[in-house]
Amino acid sequence: MARTSREIGPVGTAARIVTSLVLLYIVGGSTVASWGIDLHDAVIGLVALPALMVALGLVARRYADGPIRFTGRLGIALNLVVIAALIANDVTGPGATIFYGATMLIAAWRGQAGCEATVVSNLVLGRDDQIGCPTFAPIDEVEAHLRHRAAIADAR
Repeated sequence: MARTSREIGPVGTAARIVTSLVLLYIVGGSTVASWGIDLHDAVIGLVALPALMVALGLVARRYADGPIRFTGRLGIALNLVVIAALIANDVTGPGATIFYGATMLIAAWRGQAGCEATVVSNLVLGRDDQIGCPTFAPIDEVEAHLRHRAAIADAR
């Protein structure tokens, strides 16, 4: 199911870009000259985790008729547990930081709401699966509400 319009507004887009750049700065080093991203971390962040999400998207496509929506409190809580487990682990932490930083940039470019974890699988598979995002969901909800109110006012 391909999207036809942006699901996030300018504040959500800017928040994703800024957060992404901060994450990539943290994982890369404090100065440009000291960028020391290990190949292991780059493979985890740019190959392994995106491939895992595409695989999960393929499973979702096989067993679900439409897009997956796991955006409520349970979805957000589970996503927080996964993020914390990935980031806190010495083996996956830097790679997960690269993954989330890169996918936030893609989500900002595509205008995709929800968690950035699904952005690559959605792009590759043409889906619109969403997992609750603890960071950006409140921003996206406020902006969607404001867009809805503006559309109603314009219709009058």
